[in-house]
Amino acid sequence: GIPQHSILALTFTNKAAREMAERVKSVTRKKLRDLTVSTFHSFGVKVLRKEIEVLGFRENFSIYDEADRNQLIKDCAREMGFRMESFDPYAVGSLFSDIRSGIRPWSKADDAYRGLYEEYRRSLRIYNAVDFDDLIAMPIEIFELDPAVRDRYRERFRYLMVDEFQDTSSTQY
Repeated sequence: GIPQHSILALTFTNKAAREMAERVKSVTRKKLRDLTVSTFHSFGVKVLRKEIEVLGFRENFSIYDEADRNQLIKDCAREMGFRMESFDPYAVGSLFSDIRSGIRPWSKADDAYRGLYEEYRRSLRIYNAVDFDDLIAMPIEIFELDPAVRDRYRERFRYLMVDEFQDTSSTQY
């Protein structure tokens, strides 16, 4: 008795999303064209494609994968005068990801990278790009900045199902 378009089912992998959709179809024996079954990241992309202008980005933004992210971090570090022979963009990228995802806060030991993080974030904006962590964080920022957008999604998706809820990060929660 619940309208399909009111349901949002989220999971972690594309495979799990496909399996979940297939299970629902087999149980209901309906096509379910208006049901949204998605990964957290794919749903974030959908929100951003419609709403990212709230954050000052253009709707034709690029999504940086890990290699793109690490290259941009490396470029920013070089411009800021970091010693490149001892610089590990993968470790720094992992730190930035943990901070952006809310897995850990900045610590005194990480302070040397705070300016680099800010430069990395500025560079993403200049390139009209987002990274993988932004696909989760930026929809939240949009919902916090624009209550009308948040309320539109809240009204549309009245029923939420999260697969493997115990594995969600605080940002996904």
